[in-house]
Amino acid sequence: MNTVAVTRPAGLGKVTIRLVREMGWNPLIVHTVELRPREQSEIFTELSQVLTGGPVDWLVLMSPNGANLLFDIIKSHGNLLPSVLGDLQLLAVGPKTKEALARQGMHGVHLPDKFSSLGIADFLSTKDLGGKRILLARSSSADNSLGRELAKNGATVATVNLYDSVIPSDATSIQRFVDLIERDDIQAILFTSSLSASNLFLMSKNYLRVDELVPRLRKIRIGAIGPVTAHRLAELGVPPTIIPETFIIDDALKELLG
Repeated sequence: MNTVAVTRPAGLGKVTIRLVREMGWNPLIVHTVELRPREQSEIFTELSQVLTGGPVDWLVLMSPNGANLLFDIIKSHGNLLPSVLGDLQLLAVGPKTKEALARQGMHGVHLPDKFSSLGIADFLSTKDLGGKRILLARSSSADNSLGRELAKNGATVATVNLYDSVIPSDATSIQRFVDLIERDDIQAILFTSSLSASNLFLMSKNYLRVDELVPRLRKIRIGAIGPVTAHRLAELGVPPTIIPETFIIDDALKELLG
């Protein structure tokens, strides 16, 4: 049976495993990122500082976990609710984040056409952003290209970092990946973020030289979710063979393995 490796944050991947098996492939989840929630008191302080500058017009959530974390904090500090949820518009990066917000009681949430930072920028560019305040709630490792793009359109952009992205402490899955790639027992790989691509190379160095890893990866199907991930892979010497149409892991796998 063919094996596909999929990069995921530590602790995630059960749904992906089930889907890959249904497609007749053997799944290998490679944990290349560990998302550590920041202290709630730190997040609350950052959020309060943003709100002292006035009400927020758009709140952008970049992940289901981030949505849950932020709204748990907001709800536990009742005095924040009126200032956060006044005339606020909510924008979720994708359907799973929208579902998480619905479970938090948040409805009327907007979705971009493309479920990515680029899609968010495209969606908001159709709005009148002059003088509007936008709050991005996301990981501390996210680059600032989205914020710069929104600022170019006249918005005032603030960020609240919900997570710190670190190298996973458990290297079991990367060791398994290296073992299989050395034996030519991986036929495809899906990189789900640019950080996961960078970290896979960084973590693999402990077991396999880069000049040995690159030619092995070039022999297999490589999928990249989004142009930022694709660009990073090209920089690393392994341009993707497929950049799926949608930025959803399930859809990307169907395209990569179909």
